Amino acid sequence: MRRYWFAAAALLLAPVAARAADTYPVDKWPADVDTIPCNAWERYPDGSWALRGYVKVGASIIENVGFNKSDSTARLLERKCGKK
Repeated sequence: MRRYWFAAAALLLAPVAARAADTYPVDKWPADVDTIPCNAWERYPDGSWALRGYVKVGASIIENVGFNKSDSTARLLERKCGKK
């Protein structure tokens, strides 16, 4: 019985562990966007950028982070990460 409990716990905790690996803690958002590594970002052909992961600000988790090409943050990412 104990073996099944450990297997069930592992299955339930696996998504939490995977999410933690893709979470980028920052102190100020979006001012600290340049502290997130370039390999965490995906650039689209239209010049927009999307984060593959989450941003953690304090106790809050921000999902679906993206910037369109006319945004100043997208221009910053282009300068920092555009040549990857």
